[in-house]
Amino acid sequence: MLALVLVRPEALSATEVWWPEPDYPAADAASAPAWLTSQKLCFSRWDGGPIETCKGVLSGWTYFNPPWPQVLDATTRWYDEESVDLAEAMGYNFLWLTLSVGFAVEQERGQWERLRPYVEACHDRGIRVAAYMSLTNLFVDGMFLHVPESRTWLLLGEDKQAVPYGAAAYEKMGRTTRMLADVSRPAWRAYLKRRVDAAIDLGFDAIEYDNNFFRIGGDERAQKRYATFLEKNGFADHPDTRRVYEQAQVRRTYRELLAHARQRKPDIVIFCNAHWGGMHISRSNTIIATEDGVEPGYYDPERTSEYERTERDELVPPLYEDLPSEGAPEMPDVQHFHVNLALLRGLKGLSEGWKPVLVEYGGRRSGGRFVNQMPPLAFQLAVGECNAALCTLQGFQEGRALLDLYRREPEVMRIVQAAKQAHDFVREHAQYVLGARYKANLGIVLDDRMRGLTLMRRLVKRNVQYQVLFDKDVGLDRLRRLRRVLVYDAKLISQQAVAGLVAYARSGGNLMVYGDSGAMDVWGQPRHENVLATGQAWATCRGKEAEAAVLAFATAEAQPAFQVLNNPYVRFTLTEKPGESGFCAHLLNYLKFPLDNVRISCAGAQQPRLLSLTPECDGIVRGGSQGEWLIPRLGVYSIVVAK
Repeated sequence: MLALVLVRPEALSATEVWWPEPDYPAADAASAPAWLTSQKLCFSRWDGGPIETCKGVLSGWTYFNPPWPQVLDATTRWYDEESVDLAEAMGYNFLWLTLSVGFAVEQERGQWERLRPYVEACHDRGIRVAAYMSLTNLFVDGMFLHVPESRTWLLLGEDKQAVPYGAAAYEKMGRTTRMLADVSRPAWRAYLKRRVDAAIDLGFDAIEYDNNFFRIGGDERAQKRYATFLEKNGFADHPDTRRVYEQAQVRRTYRELLAHARQRKPDIVIFCNAHWGGMHISRSNTIIATEDGVEPGYYDPERTSEYERTERDELVPPLYEDLPSEGAPEMPDVQHFHVNLALLRGLKGLSEGWKPVLVEYGGRRSGGRFVNQMPPLAFQLAVGECNAALCTLQGFQEGRALLDLYRREPEVMRIVQAAKQAHDFVREHAQYVLGARYKANLGIVLDDRMRGLTLMRRLVKRNVQYQVLFDKDVGLDRLRRLRRVLVYDAKLISQQAVAGLVAYARSGGNLMVYGDSGAMDVWGQPRHENVLATGQAWATCRGKEAEAAVLAFATAEAQPAFQVLNNPYVRFTLTEKPGESGFCAHLLNYLKFPLDNVRISCAGAQQPRLLSLTPECDGIVRGGSQGEWLIPRLGVYSIVVAK
C-alpha cells in the first residue's frame, strides 16, 4: 500500500527532490564534441548484421517473418565494407550501426567483431558512427540461457506479469520472444554498461538507445521505492506525479550511462529514440531524436485514415514515383498535404539552442518504411523541411527498402543521387542554419506533456512564425524578445517559470494563459494557489469554446518581415543568427513540382538572394510593388537570404 502524504509546506524544484539513487550530470554544450555541433549532420539509421536479421525474424516484421531470403541475406551482409560506399554516395556523414538489440553478450560478440573494420572504414571516409542499443529489450530465449539471473530483471505490469515489447507480431512466432527489462534494477544497468564498454572499445563516437520504457506496474519492489519517494519528498500520490517519476527514472538511467561512458571517452555522445509526449527524456542526452515524422506532401483524401502516420508494410511492389495517387486532381487540395513543421518546431524547443535534432520520417504516402524509400523529390523535400526547421532528417534502411539499395536497383539509385544532391546543398549552406534560431514574435510555452500539436499545425498552415519554449527557457530576458506569449495547457510548470511569465505580463508583455496551465509543479503536485489562473494582467481561457480565441491570439502576431503572397503550396520558416543583421526565409514547396511566378514580400531587403536545391530554380527578380519580389520558378526547397 502506498503511503499518501496529503500536504507539504512548499513545492520542491527538480534538483531538490530526494531520489533512491545518486544523480549524475546531464549532457551540456561544453561536453559536446566539435564534430557534432560545428557541421551540418546528415544522418541515417544503418541497421544490419546477423543480430538485426534475428531481431526482425523474432519480431515478426515484414520481409523477415515469413522470411524473404534475399532480404535476410542483404541485411546479414550489410556491414560488408561496400555499403560504406552507399553511405558516402547518399551524402551521409553520421550513421547508426547495430551493436546490441537485446540478445545476451555472448550472442552479440560476433556482431561486434564484424563491426570493428566497418567502424574503421567509416572513420576513414569522415563518417561518424553511433552504436544502436536497446535500453530495455531482452530476447528472452538467449538471455535466460546465458544469464539466468536476467529472469529477475523483467519489468512487471499491473498484473504482476512480465511486459512484452509492444511492436512485434508474436503470432508469427507462436510465442512471446521479447520482454522489457526494469531500468531501476542496478544489475540490469550494470549489464547495459558492458555494452557501453564494447562500443567504446570498437571506436564508436556515439551511442543511440531505443525502447525507453519504464513503469512502476505491479512490482512490489517498485511500489515500495515509489512510496518511499513520495514520503521522503512530502508528495501525495497523483497520476501526474507517477508519470513524472517514471520518466525521471529513464532520464537518470541515461545520465548514469553517460557518466560511465565518459570515464573512458569524455566526448562520447548519447541519445535516444523518443516520442512526442515523452520526448523530454532526451534532456539528459546530447541529441534530440525521434521517428515520429511522416513523408511530406500530398495524401489522397481516400486514405485519410492513414494521413497522420502510415505503416502499410504489406508485401506490395514498392512505389518510387513522386506522382500523386491515381485519380488525384491536377492541383490537389492543400488540406490533404502533410507538413511536419509543427513537430519539428516542438522538438527544436527541447534542444536548448545547441543540441542537434534528428527526425526519421517513418510514415509513407505509399507502401511503408520496410517496403520502399521515399521517392526522390519527397526525399529532397524531407531533407529541406528538416533543414528549414533547424533539424536533420534521419534516414531509414530496412527490409525491402534495404534490399533494393543493397542491389543498387536503378530506381533506388535515383533516390541515392537525389539524397546526395540534397545533403550537399544543406552542407554547402550550413552557415545559414548552424547557430541560427527561429525569427518569431510569438512564443508558445508547453510543459513536458507537450500538448498543443494541433494548434501548432494550424499556425504552420497559416505560415505563422513561432518558437516553442519549455520550463527552463521561460525567463524574463528570453520572453522580452517576444511580442506575445501563449501558455498552452502547461499544467506542470515550475515556480520559477511562473514568476517569469508573471513578470513578463506585468512589464507590459502580451500574455494569454490557456487550460490548466500552472495547476501543478514539475513533479505533478497540485499548487495551493495558481497565480496563472487569476488573470491579473493577462487573459485566461479554457475549454473548446476558447479555441477560436486562442487561435486569434496566436495568429495576430504574424511575421510582417516576409510573406508568400500567392501560393498555398508553400510553407516557410524564418531564421536569424544572433548578432547578425538580416534573416533567412526557407521556402518549402509541398507540391514538389516547380511552381511558376511565386510572389513574396520581403520588407526592408535590398536584393535578396535565392539559393535553390533545384539548380534551374535559382532566380529572383523585383516585383511590381515596393518590397515585393518574384520567383519565376520555385523548386522543392529554397533559401531566401535577406539582408
